[in-house]
Amino acid sequence: MVAVSQVFPPSGVVAVAGSRHGSPWPVSPVVQLVVASGGVVRVGDQRGVDAAVRAACPSAVVVRAGQFPGPPAARLHQRTRAVVLGHPRLGLPPASVLVVFPPVGGAPALGPGSSLALRLAVGAGLPVWVAGDPRPAGPGWAPLSLAGVPGWVLYPVQSQLFSF
Repeated sequence: MVAVSQVFPPSGVVAVAGSRHGSPWPVSPVVQLVVASGGVVRVGDQRGVDAAVRAACPSAVVVRAGQFPGPPAARLHQRTRAVVLGHPRLGLPPASVLVVFPPVGGAPALGPGSSLALRLAVGAGLPVWVAGDPRPAGPGWAPLSLAGVPGWVLYPVQSQLFSF
């Protein structure tokens, strides 16, 4: 049997994103797996999944939208970027992986913040795990349960396997 940590890196800095309305898939077991693996959980300051993560992991690094300038939408955008990509001024390194908890309806029902987090992570070459069903759109997603929670993993695409 292959250990989850050999298949998916639940350690390092694990960014978590998800619905403000909560998720039908349990957050706590996955967050506890990250902590047990020596990982650091980083999350935003909203209700729903963010609040569930903070409740399950009091040691989570919370990135607050109020730390950023601009109108509310711009602050939320900057907050999501900092959760996933880090923020040098705030002393936040980039995440090593993104975990997403979608609302009812799964990945096709992701809101703008979670969709942004997913795009940023894929663009940065981070592995991504999305809880639940249905399978996220696009090629490359493979089924993977974390801490008994079903989901889908997408590993970064290597642009070059060999250097000559």
